[in-house]
Amino acid sequence: MIPVGLFTIRQADYADLGRIEELDRLFGNAALTREYFEAWLRHHPEGFLVAEYDGRIYGYSMVIYLRAHQIRENWYHDTGGGTCSTHTPLGEYLYAVSIASQKQEAARALFIASRRVFIRSHVYQTVIFGRLPRFRKWVEAQGYAPESLDRATKRRLLDIYVNTLHDPYQVFYEGMNFMAEYGVMDYLEGDEESLNCALKLVWRNPYYKPLLLERAVAELAAEPTTASR
Repeated sequence: MIPVGLFTIRQADYADLGRIEELDRLFGNAALTREYFEAWLRHHPEGFLVAEYDGRIYGYSMVIYLRAHQIRENWYHDTGGGTCSTHTPLGEYLYAVSIASQKQEAARALFIASRRVFIRSHVYQTVIFGRLPRFRKWVEAQGYAPESLDRATKRRLLDIYVNTLHDPYQVFYEGMNFMAEYGVMDYLEGDEESLNCALKLVWRNPYYKPLLLERAVAELAAEPTTASR
């Protein structure tokens, strides 16, 4: 458990899933199913955290480690269809798979706790592809029919939106020292509010030191073993 302000950050467990599903409905059509969360608890529980205050969960986050070549800026590809099968423990990129919060303070606490853990680790960069849930309405306000956009027009509108309009989600992440890089098309299929688009944001670890794989393997091999049964 990691205390951050009023919140306690801890690893999620099965008893939390009902509340986590409630929080995830904030994503609308892009909400995950319970099967995704159960898969994460089975395969990578260390990357599944919740922010709790006074016995109630106000936010959750799921992250994996990836190598640079594994990131293709598509949620289904990057996360193995949400199963975390692409998780690479020695990957130098911390990839935010899903974050949902009822209060900004809870999301902030999750980021702070995660940063404490990996700031002196092998992580070079944290990568977030943030939703843009106001993008569709903005496109409609400009007089365009979202379903009829060709790729070039959609690309142009996305660039205008992320570079000049300061989406509230972008402002929040920038307040956490993440740097907005560019808008990404075709990131999350089914995210109708965002027109399947996202904003790529990064945080570069100022304490990063490359992990020497040979040394890591040697140290693991040197650990004492214990007999089982």
